Amino acid sequence: MNASGCVILSLDTGRIMLQQRGSDTSHPRTWGFFGGKSENQERPVETLLRELQEEIGGIPSYDKIIPLNTFTSSNKKFIYYTFVVLVKREFIPILNTESDSFAWVNINSWPEPLHPGVKAQLYNKKIIQKLKTIYEEKS
Repeated sequence: MNASGCVILSLDTGRIMLQQRGSDTSHPRTWGFFGGKSENQERPVETLLRELQEEIGGIPSYDKIIPLNTFTSSNKKFIYYTFVVLVKREFIPILNTESDSFAWVNINSWPEPLHPGVKAQLYNKKIIQKLKTIYEEKS
């Protein structure tokens, strides 16, 4: 099984948008990335764009989508692709029932509790440095 998710990074503020997962999802009410499971033979970025349309009504004009990280489970049966979606400015998403809320947050000022998979990425110094570099190069 494959899945894709993203860090939505605002070029005007340097903050990222996180999702508070709904009460009827796995890891309810934890903070994480918008995204979800692949369907049919979707490529990872196709999964991401479809999920963003479903979960937040799509993205207002975005600047670029950049691969950030790929996680593969030890048994190789699950792959999670994380992307950075660069947007010009912060926006208010149209949430579906998979989310209780959203927040624009500063890098390294994470809300609690974080989804375990997201926590592993957001506390990884190499991933955070890559995220900061992407912002510095694009802003």
